Amino acid sequence: MVAVLEAISGPITGRRLEVRGGSIVRIGRTGKSDYAIAEDGYLSGLHFSVECDGTECRIRDMGSSNGTFVNGSRITDQVVREGDSIVAGGSTFRVHVDLHVDLVPEMAGGPRVSTAPMPIPIAGDSGYSPGEAALLNALYAPGEAVFAVVDPSRDSRIPTFLDAGGEAHLMLGENAFLVALPAGSRLGHVLIKDGWGRGWGFYATSPQGIEQIHAHFASFVNMRASTGAAITLRFWDPRVLRAMIPVMPPQEAEAFLGPCGRILVEAEKAEMALELCRTPRGPWHHTVVLA
Repeated sequence: MVAVLEAISGPITGRRLEVRGGSIVRIGRTGKSDYAIAEDGYLSGLHFSVECDGTECRIRDMGSSNGTFVNGSRITDQVVREGDSIVAGGSTFRVHVDLHVDLVPEMAGGPRVSTAPMPIPIAGDSGYSPGEAALLNALYAPGEAVFAVVDPSRDSRIPTFLDAGGEAHLMLGENAFLVALPAGSRLGHVLIKDGWGRGWGFYATSPQGIEQIHAHFASFVNMRASTGAAITLRFWDPRVLRAMIPVMPPQEAEAFLGPCGRILVEAEKAEMALELCRTPRGPWHHTVVLA
């Protein structure tokens, strides 16, 4: 399933926003949203969300100042269908829904679901659950450094954790941090124990250093739409990344990996992860069961 919101009036007339099954996209005026429309001064910073679960598309107002309207009626939460109109701020969108789009094309042959290796003992800490130990085992491989991209807006404690953890970290745009996580780091322990399953961000592995990884991911923060309008791509939000990875053509997946060998993000269920990795046959994504 895919829902398309086509702007038919307002400052972004003609722009189309796709929301695929299993994903949630938050729309507003600022970078706090997943899809920012800075040109519309009547939108709230976080105005409304669009959620597709594979069978229906739902619009939710996010406490906006000026309200969200479907077919002329102010709503808080409503299912929308083909041809419905949505008014938010100074923009009007027409809804188009296609129930028959294949949402998870494979980038290469092979199974989509795999199981993480058996957990290895974690030195110096017996407080990990089997799933958390399996996550660590999936992340730390010989010859690769581990990095996290985290969103401080997800939890007010995150900046304090970064300062207290003592690990190298760099701002990524205005809305995220890139953090180096050497094996056994106290900060890595906190991110996995407190952050996994709570949408704090994602992990990447690479043989390169933090400066190279920062330069790579920084190039994806500010993108341009086909109209030339600036867009902040909140790829560090697990909901956005989970929607992006399965539908990336191989060339785009290769470009997004860049210097990284693997990218790992929480699935909708915390006991699973979605992994994008580079293989001899090209980029490949699969679901890892953390058990």
